[in-house]
Amino acid sequence: MTVHHYIGSPYELPTGSFGIKETLVPLSEVFPFHRNQKKEQLITIYEKEEDAYGISINSLTDEYSDIKHAFTLPYIYELSCDAHSKSIRELFTYIEEHLIEGCHIELYSCLDGDEAEEKDSSLDTFINLKKLYLGKYYKLDKKKYIYELGEMFTFEDKQFVAVVK
Repeated sequence: MTVHHYIGSPYELPTGSFGIKETLVPLSEVFPFHRNQKKEQLITIYEKEEDAYGISINSLTDEYSDIKHAFTLPYIYELSCDAHSKSIRELFTYIEEHLIEGCHIELYSCLDGDEAEEKDSSLDTFINLKKLYLGKYYKLDKKKYIYELGEMFTFEDKQFVAVVK
C-alpha cells in the first residue's frame, strides 16, 4: 500500500522539489541509436544514486483534503519523501531553512485511503530544533543533527510529528 506524507505550517511554504540533482539530456546522448528522431526526447539522469533522493512539496489536492483534521495548522501540503536517509536529511534541511523561530511545523503520514481516519496519538513525536531533541530523551549533536535525523527518523502510519524551533 502507498503511504502518503503531509506537512503543515502556520504560513505558506515554498513548493517544488528540493535536494534532487537531476540533469535533462537528449536521449541520443545516452542511446546513440535514437539519433535520427524527428523530435529529440529528453531524459532525466543522475550522476550518483544519492542525487535522485530529495523531497517534493506540493499544494494539497482535493482528493486528499480529508487529511486536514489531523493538523492544527492552516497550510497543509503533500510531501513526497522517500525513506532514504538523504531524503530525510533534505526534509529537515528544508524545515530548518523555512521554519521561523518560535513556530512549529507538523508532519503526518497515513496509508492511501486512510486520510479521514484518526491519528494514533501514542505515536506522536516532537523534535525540537532549537534545543536539539528528538522526542523527550534523545539529545542531538549541535554540529550533525541533520545527519542524525536522516539516520534515525522514520515515518510511521498515522504518526503525528511536531517540529519546533
